Amino acid sequence: MSLPEQDRWRAPVGDWPPAWASAWGSDRFGLWADLTIGAATQRMRWIEPSGPEGFAMGEGDARRQVAVEAGFWLADTPCTQAFWVAVSSSTFESDPAINPSMFQQGEEAAQLPVEQVSWDDVLAWLVKLVHQNPTTVGLVELPTEVQWEYAARAGTRTAYWWGDEFDESKANTNVDGDRDLKGSKGATTPVKRYPPNPWGLYDVHGNVWEWCDDAWRDRLDGEGGEADPSRRAVRGGSWLGGPGRARSAYRFRWLRGRANRYLGFRLSLRSPAPGPQAPGAR
Repeated sequence: MSLPEQDRWRAPVGDWPPAWASAWGSDRFGLWADLTIGAATQRMRWIEPSGPEGFAMGEGDARRQVAVEAGFWLADTPCTQAFWVAVSSSTFESDPAINPSMFQQGEEAAQLPVEQVSWDDVLAWLVKLVHQNPTTVGLVELPTEVQWEYAARAGTRTAYWWGDEFDESKANTNVDGDRDLKGSKGATTPVKRYPPNPWGLYDVHGNVWEWCDDAWRDRLDGEGGEADPSRRAVRGGSWLGGPGRARSAYRFRWLRGRANRYLGFRLSLRSPAPGPQAPGAR
């Protein structure tokens, strides 16, 4: 696929199509490329740089403008059980050594987000992904908190990408507060059940918390203490937490070795050649 001259700044220079992609294209959300492992495919979305004006990160008195200088690829959904298993083995299995998820029942189980994965589990899985597709060497990672919030907001300044009021038709959260860890009330939902945000990303609010790369800091501006490498930031809320925890700006942390049935992640890929920023880019 060749982009029109006026749109070529949108793609990373020297990296379109990406070497790891099995398919690629452009649609109303922007550029996309598919990463295929075995029978499972994860669609990646190109998240363009913000431009020097940055984006409004945080909320209230903590809101500040933050620039995202380089574009990056971000999975359009949390990692599914199918994709996790494809990287870990060749078939969908219930063996906890291959698929650790609590919620594995039903015809749509393969498209439920993988959960019960710790930050350390995810890093080990990323190593396996590189072995499965060596063209991803040096590129696979988790998004930073800045990258995550920038992508989740998709140009918006509201609590959720659709507005300031929670809408239960757009995300899987514990609206009534009556869900429990046993899953007798509430559970994860297939990753594309709810509509995507304006940049084509699903489930940025609710379903599973998503691990970020960052060691936890009480303040993202670096003031007020050192980073704690034993804890990692999580974003997005979950099926078990209330809507307030699913806000774009909400931050939380978990011990990096801890796994639970509301913890998942979203894959990110660096571009080896990010390319220039365009004047007036998002």
